Amino acid sequence: MALNIDPAETSFPAAGGNVTVKIVSTAESKLAFKVKTSNNECYRVKPVFGFIEPKADAPLEIMRMAGPPKDYSQSVQDKLVVQWAEVPPEETDPKASFAAQAQQGEVILPLKAA
Repeated sequence: MALNIDPAETSFPAAGGNVTVKIVSTAESKLAFKVKTSNNECYRVKPVFGFIEPKADAPLEIMRMAGPPKDYSQSVQDKLVVQWAEVPPEETDPKASFAAQAQQGEVILPLKAA
């Protein structure tokens, strides 16, 4: 896999809070990424789009708004999906790759609140 998230799982207090994780590239080329969340009411991310240079990493800030935690005994859990695509070194707009349907892979980060 060309992209990983470190740490691979994260949790938040139900009262809300911020966590910063790293998006880590193992690729030999520049990657564009796009972050999506399964629960836009409770979670915000910054940045939503970006680039990662070869064999580098980038911070991803995850903010959880205050609210009741989900019942994790159910099969539906909150998660972030980080989609990625290889791009040319001269690429300057990370959104353009995804508008052109260039997605090549994704990695999922489970989110839990207690």
